Formats: sequence, structure tokens, C-alpha cells
Amino acid sequence: MSMAEVSRSTLPERLFQLSDPAAADRFLGGVEWCAVFKAATSEKTFEAWLLVQQALEPRVDVAVGLVQIPAGRQASDHIAARTGIPHKSPQFILVHHCQPVGHLDERAIQPEPLSALLRERLPSTIGPRVVNPQVVSLDGYRRLLEEFVAGRLPEERFQWAYLDRLAKDGSWRDDVAFGRLTSLFDYTWARDFRPARVIAHEFQGQMTGRLEPLKDRAARLLAVI
Repeated sequence: MSMAEVSRSTLPERLFQLSDPAAADRFLGGVEWCAVFKAATSEKTFEAWLLVQQALEPRVDVAVGLVQIPAGRQASDHIAARTGIPHKSPQFILVHHCQPVGHLDERAIQPEPLSALLRERLPSTIGPRVVNPQVVSLDGYRRLLEEFVAGRLPEERFQWAYLDRLAKDGSWRDDVAFGRLTSLFDYTWARDFRPARVIAHEFQGQMTGRLEPLKDRAARLLAVI
């Protein structure tokens, strides 16, 4: 990984929501290494999830399946039946080729046990990066661009919608995608940018004639994403 990749969050792009048994089966059968986290609404679940994110952040080769309880209880029971591990929440299960290789339940999800489990079970060499195609898709941006270029979305509303989305994605989008999406606006980019500042910069650029119409730039970007 490059230093730029290390500095950004990678977990969101390999996160899969497991809402039903079919989604759980697709997830477990679709990757070599994965982790399942079962989350309820308690404070201990929130703390455990933060620890899991920190522990898995360096392992871009491990997909992460999130089961939210109670909505995902059917998925949770299905995973319990497949793995032979009784349901708990919160719960962390590490899986290799559909077979569980270790798990931690409830208050056992702590930094040292997590580190030990990953160190002992995962290969020492990090494998190919895993992504969730639905998460990393640029379709949301493409739809906004299409609406704007076609004249169905006013420029101001387009700018706010596009930049708000990009601000939320900024911490985890890969460098290539982030660079392509930010190329629409003439701005010195940081991943924690503020949409209002970009819009003000865009307004000044158009008022002085320094920038060509945003719709023209949007049409060019639409043609390549």
C-alpha cells in the first residue's frame, strides 16, 4: 500500500451489510478471508465495533460483514447454523473459506484478544485488496451528473448534493476515484474539505471568468466515469 492509502480509512469500501440469509451466504462464499461482526444497539457494541475497525484497518484483504440486530436476526441465526457458533451480540467471527477459525463474544472483544486472534490466524503477508462493488460504485455521482447536464437539476442543488456526498466519502475513497471526482472543481483538495468553501471558490471563479461553465465540465466528467 502507498502512504496515501495508509492515511485513509479503508474499511467502508470492504463493508457488506448482511440483512438476510441469502446475503450472508453470498458474503461468506465470495471471499477467502472475512470477518463477521454482529451489532446490537448497546454501548458495549459501539465500543467493540470501534475496536474491530481499528484492528482490521491494516488488513485490506479481509472483507467485513456487518449484521445489525434485531433487523438482521435471520442472517445472524443462519450464520450461527453455518459456523456452529451460537449467536451473541456483539460478536466477532473470523472466517477462512467459509470456515470459522476463531471468534470473540461480548466483553471478550478487547484490543489484545483481537490482535492475538488476527496475528495467529491471518497470513503474515497481506493479500489482494477486497472491495464491495456496490459501495465503491460511482453510480450515485453519475446520476447527479446526468440530472445536472440534462437540465433537470439546478446548479446550486447539484453542487451541494455532489459535494456533500464527496465529503462523506472523502475519508475512504481510493486516490484514483477521489482525484477523478474532485477534478470537477478547481480547488486545492483535502479529504476533510468543507463543501461551502468549495462552492464559494467556484462562485468566485465563474464570476471572474476564470472558470468555464460547470455544466461543460460536468459533461466531460460524465463521459469518463
